[in-house]
Amino acid sequence: MIRFLLFILTLLTVVNVSALEKVSVQLDWKYQFEYAGYIAAKEKGFYRDAGLDVELREYNAGIDVVTNVLNRKSTYGVYNSSIVINNGRIRPIVLMATYLQHSPLVIVAQKDIDSPASLIGKTIMGTHNEFQHSSLSLLLAHFGITPHNTRLIDHTFTIDPFVKGHVDAMSAYRSNQLYDLDRLKIPYEIIDPVEYGFVMNAGNLFTSYAETIEHPERAERFIEATNRGWVYAIEHPGEIIDILKKRYGVAKSYEALAYEAKVIQKLMMSDLYRIGETNAELTQRLFKQLIRAGIIREDQKLGQFLFHDIVASSQKSFPLSGSEKDYIAHKRVIKMCVDPEWHPFEAIKEGNHIGIAADVIKTFEQKLGIPIELVPTASWDESLQLAQKRQCDLLSLASPTPSRLKYLDFTSPYITLPIVMATTMDKPFIGDIATLKGEKIGAVKGYSITEKLKSLYPELQLVEVKTITEGLDKVQNGEIYGYIDNLMVVSSYIQKEYTGMLKVSSRLDDKVELGVATRNDEPMLHDIFQKLVSQMDDQTMQSIYNRWTSTIEQVAWIDKNKVFQALGILALIVAGFAWHTYQLRRYNKKLLELSITDKLTGLFNRQKTDQGLIEEHRKMERYADYNCSIMLIDVDLFKHVNDTYGHQVGDRVLQQIADLLKISLRNTDIIGRWGGEEFMVILPHTTKDQALNAAENLRECVEQFDFNLDFPITVSIGAGEMDRLQSVHENITRIDTALYDAKNSGRNKIYFAG
Repeated sequence: MIRFLLFILTLLTVVNVSALEKVSVQLDWKYQFEYAGYIAAKEKGFYRDAGLDVELREYNAGIDVVTNVLNRKSTYGVYNSSIVINNGRIRPIVLMATYLQHSPLVIVAQKDIDSPASLIGKTIMGTHNEFQHSSLSLLLAHFGITPHNTRLIDHTFTIDPFVKGHVDAMSAYRSNQLYDLDRLKIPYEIIDPVEYGFVMNAGNLFTSYAETIEHPERAERFIEATNRGWVYAIEHPGEIIDILKKRYGVAKSYEALAYEAKVIQKLMMSDLYRIGETNAELTQRLFKQLIRAGIIREDQKLGQFLFHDIVASSQKSFPLSGSEKDYIAHKRVIKMCVDPEWHPFEAIKEGNHIGIAADVIKTFEQKLGIPIELVPTASWDESLQLAQKRQCDLLSLASPTPSRLKYLDFTSPYITLPIVMATTMDKPFIGDIATLKGEKIGAVKGYSITEKLKSLYPELQLVEVKTITEGLDKVQNGEIYGYIDNLMVVSSYIQKEYTGMLKVSSRLDDKVELGVATRNDEPMLHDIFQKLVSQMDDQTMQSIYNRWTSTIEQVAWIDKNKVFQALGILALIVAGFAWHTYQLRRYNKKLLELSITDKLTGLFNRQKTDQGLIEEHRKMERYADYNCSIMLIDVDLFKHVNDTYGHQVGDRVLQQIADLLKISLRNTDIIGRWGGEEFMVILPHTTKDQALNAAENLRECVEQFDFNLDFPITVSIGAGEMDRLQSVHENITRIDTALYDAKNSGRNKIYFAG
């Protein structure tokens, strides 16, 4: 009877296991505490509770983690970077979760090597991936360290070559090799990319696009169970260490694993990020740094890379017929021409399509699942010519005219606006422009408005110009009476460039209706984009409008009397709220102290700035009347400085701007290097108006400073008051969007996040 019961229990267990979905995870290193969350989820039954039978695959030499996952030999993988590159191209991984918000990857060097520049001519041991696309690769590229001037050798995955002096430096993890070096009392120096502005995360869980689209619900269960495993591992490190040693054969000592557990917990930064939270902002900044370092080809696009974003897009996909799906699959890429200067509708800046139409096209691109590629042009007339020659598949924003209908089809309009005329301030309001017989009126060559004017008002002397700016300049200089375009464009240019000089003096009866124009020799392309336009909802369009039509009034810096008043008030506030610095706990006197200083500029580094954000957010939660504002500052056209003068001059410019930040701001402000040529300033006890004053003062200081270069250096600033109802990450995302708007509105600007 007992045997029979045991047989039944065994049978039930087998049946239960067979009902679970089998998935696998390819790790990128040997079993250790770095994978504690996965091990806890498996050993404590969290994966089983989620309906999953999970195989954890330990890393072995020769395994390509990314290729295994993309070829679906493994369901999921763990990798040290959120971007993977092969021959300058981005590999299409989908980022599911991030568990180490700051990478533990550093360079350990012999005692006589105390800076990255000292590595030139030395022997460095590391992995191929670390040399190609990691924070180490960015650091080495910045300091001109290449295989031509330095010996780069494969990692042996032991510290022996370093201990014996066979290599001058090696890649290492703060959570791993440093413990062994310290235990053996081997002297060394640490060169950390974070201290030089190169910040990356690690412990990234990823999968393939195919797995994401085919099994999104299964992947979601895996993420949730893994997150649950990490919570358990952090709360019970001793138990997980015992499991690692007894069940997974980890030979490291208990003390070494306990050391690793403490470092891992610190790098997860749970005060700032939820366990497993992906940081799109950090990945986007990494992408820009890799582009600038020449590691990623300039024609590459980051595109969608977050699991939840891709799932959401796929679920919102619009229905296509079988023939339309075949057409898209065969097409592979759609080439697009645009108007290179038509703010705020669209423009080309630094080779990128920006503006209202650009945001609309991005939503279309996400739904289609194939890239819509920009074909750069110098004028709208050139774009029309390329469309006529079939070198462009579509125009992002256009109106039908008799001449265009010969080679283009048009969707329903997604923008409808009145047509107006701009004149100088002394001109009267004109009810009917037909009364301006004999006057010169400007309009852009090739615009549908221009064709309408020719047919409706033949008595006008129509002057065709290449761009809006040319037309408005002719009005301002008295060469023509007025310039005609749609209301939004004219108002935008007057507000930004011609305030007090030009005004809207007439509103025409006609309106401009703008949709997508597609080549008429491929009618299926028109049908697809007509569906896309038809499904554009009012809420999405309104948010896009708000993004590109919102502006701020730049407030001048306060005068001396106000400075003294502000300092007096500030002194009282500071006396009431004592400022204190958030200190990182020391797990080890030498090895576990993460530096708070950016080596290049002397400002706080990204890690210390993150801690400052946490502390200020806590104050806002604690005190209802506490205000704190934030500035994100980006050096305009900094790549041009490096390309023209080299990295040494670029570094000098960053140091000079850091000095200007220190001079222009208060001692109580937290000034940090956010990454690359971007800086963050945390302004305690500061309201919106005070932040705008400080930002304008800083912008002027940089603009007026002599950097001893052949072109001026300016900065763009995104500013915002911290919202206590939003998380720290949500606040930064909002202010980063304001910075993006400032740069894309012409640079050397300040935008305030609403």
